[in-house]
Amino acid sequence: MSKDKSPFQDDIFLRGARLRARQNADARELRHEAGLAESEAFFQALVAAVAVIAHADGRLELAERRKLVEAFIASSAVKGFSVTDLAHELAEHSRAYGYDPHTAEQRALACLSVSLLSGEQRQSIRQVCHQVITADGLVHPVELGALHRVERALGIAGGAQ
Repeated sequence: MSKDKSPFQDDIFLRGARLRARQNADARELRHEAGLAESEAFFQALVAAVAVIAHADGRLELAERRKLVEAFIASSAVKGFSVTDLAHELAEHSRAYGYDPHTAEQRALACLSVSLLSGEQRQSIRQVCHQVITADGLVHPVELGALHRVERALGIAGGAQ
């Protein structure tokens, strides 16, 4: 027997245990990756929906931004993302709305339409949109119209799934 070869390397029972351990680790990694992908989809949809609502009356007010951050921090669905990530995404949407509001809204609504979200996640986004609408103390009719467009893009109508 050489120094390089373990006496247990040819043991079929130990090889089976190592193989099962490796498969279990691979399965955990796949579940983790799937969870991150789901969080990414929810995160992108949340920011897109809030951008549509917030920019409907012109720009994202400080009170609206605060309400979004509060909802973001309270949500467990956006695990893996920080407030800094949220700020970067909001800045991207703000730049897009600054260049061409119509195209920016269409892009945000398209993001919502193609997102793979559960019914619970869609309702959660709708709830955050309601909070952002009422954050500044004024409910503008254009914000209600924007909420309706967000609901249509999410595939929910007036609170029903």
